[in-house]
Amino acid sequence: MKINFRNLGYFAAAVFTGLYAFTGCNEATILGKDLIPGPDKVNVKDTTINSLITHNIAKADSGLRTGADIYSKALGSITNDPIFGKSSGLVYLQVGLPEEKFTFAGTGHILDSVVLYVGTDTTWFGENKLMNLKVYQMNEPNFKIDSYYTYTRPLSYDQTKMIGNFSTYPVYPKDSMDIYGERKPPVLRIPLSNAFGNTLLQQRADAAFLNDSAFKVFLNGLAIVPDTTISTTMLYPILNNGQTRLTVYYKNSENDSLKAEFPFKASSSAHGNYFVRNWYHNNAEISKYLNTNKPEGDSLIFLQEAPGTYTNVQLPGLENFPKAVINTAELIITEVSSGLQGKDDLFGEPTQLMLYRYVTHDSLGFIADYGNPQRPDLAHFGGNRTVISDVGGIKVVQYKINIARHLQFIVDKKLENSVLKLEPLSNRYNIDMRRVKAGGGNAVPPANLKLRIIYTQL
Repeated sequence: MKINFRNLGYFAAAVFTGLYAFTGCNEATILGKDLIPGPDKVNVKDTTINSLITHNIAKADSGLRTGADIYSKALGSITNDPIFGKSSGLVYLQVGLPEEKFTFAGTGHILDSVVLYVGTDTTWFGENKLMNLKVYQMNEPNFKIDSYYTYTRPLSYDQTKMIGNFSTYPVYPKDSMDIYGERKPPVLRIPLSNAFGNTLLQQRADAAFLNDSAFKVFLNGLAIVPDTTISTTMLYPILNNGQTRLTVYYKNSENDSLKAEFPFKASSSAHGNYFVRNWYHNNAEISKYLNTNKPEGDSLIFLQEAPGTYTNVQLPGLENFPKAVINTAELIITEVSSGLQGKDDLFGEPTQLMLYRYVTHDSLGFIADYGNPQRPDLAHFGGNRTVISDVGGIKVVQYKINIARHLQFIVDKKLENSVLKLEPLSNRYNIDMRRVKAGGGNAVPPANLKLRIIYTQL
């Protein structure tokens, strides 16, 4: 470990001016001038450790669930990310009867149309380009509301029973404003086949429409499947926002403009999300840096919101750090430009990074600086996204995480210097898409991941 110790006195500011050079940035944005103590604190020392070891890890997250009370989904496909590869999401859902022993009004029913509406968030990821969606009838055994389906498990649907095939520009989807003069909040509107609609019109109150249980034997569920070869957009359905439903528009021998709505019911409608990452798609850059186990670590780190990639960080040699009071210790993560000029907003960076410590090989604990997990000290802990350069369409962001208390425990021999886990946090959804490429532990400074420490030696 190479550690450069020096005293901070009256000339500290001048010394720091030449520490780092960074295109479009100054030393304050890289390390933070506000961390340097006043000139009266002549016994305070500063060092930056540039010998951290970083390893990118990609593996399934067994703790991530998509059913039961988790109603947000990811629907679509990203096929044009040359850094992180391909992602795709399929959505499964059930709808229920309008009421028990349901019947369509009157006699002589004639179908106008049948439409599947899916409530969505207006947040999206990627590009607003043509998106193809197909809808199939499901045949998943025991598909039910009280199951937490893992995102890695594809549920079964009958490929011979495609009941919808629709292409749309998906961003800010809107319901039709003209059907019977009715306006609806933004939803994804998917027309289904007339053959399926007519099958619904033929059902009876003493059979498939007797109750929800009978109806789910008739219609086990619906699978919404995106074209995963050309799509460049990921949508975020929110199934329980009150808009998800299957609507049959029809008329009878006496009346026009009738409709019957089969709603998604949060209390009884099963749902799930099958989500796939392919980091090796089209030789994506990330594929060269995953699970390498190189002793020297990876020169670049790739952080992707769940279920994505994370980085293990080692702080070698800290057990030999001199006896000291740690005033400040910041882990600094600096983005390496993607080179995708003009497209940074399509592939946005996480708003926050999180750092844990490994208690055992596979169990995690909170860093002391995070504070009480029920009421974390986020102002002290940090980890927030900050733009430090935005010149010529090339944006660079940086994250700083304070681990002073954690380091103090290590210096005082009260805590083992264990491996740390660095990963993005999503404040939006269970499955999310933002990502960042940053300098690894052995990248060329100043873009490398580094630990800056200000301390008073005892």
